[in-house]
Amino acid sequence: MRIWKIIFALAALFNFLVGLPVLLAPAAFYTAIGQPVPDDLLSVQTVGLLISVFGVGYAMAARDPVWARPVLWLGVLGKAPLPVLVGLSVMAGRTSPSGFGLTLVDLVFAALFLTFLLRHRTAGASA
Repeated sequence: MRIWKIIFALAALFNFLVGLPVLLAPAAFYTAIGQPVPDDLLSVQTVGLLISVFGVGYAMAARDPVWARPVLWLGVLGKAPLPVLVGLSVMAGRTSPSGFGLTLVDLVFAALFLTFLLRHRTAGASA
């Protein structure tokens, strides 16, 4: 179970490293990743808040993965489709391809979360 706790801690760290800058300094974040700064910064900051809150959930999973299974299901549902959404935006010319890389990290975490969930189906399951 130790490796899973490390994975969930890394997911929490990733969400904080993305979410907090989006929440607290959205213009600087978008500039740093080579994207145009959106006009509606409130919506951007709301996304940053949600990313950060999910980071709290992943930190909870790092502490007790079995207890936090519902949070991990939400993580799968939130992270897995993100590369598709961003990819479609890139293909439509609304987003620079440089913004796509971060979504691949989300896809990896979604796959890891799903692996954990399928391998540990009950509260009494062992590592």
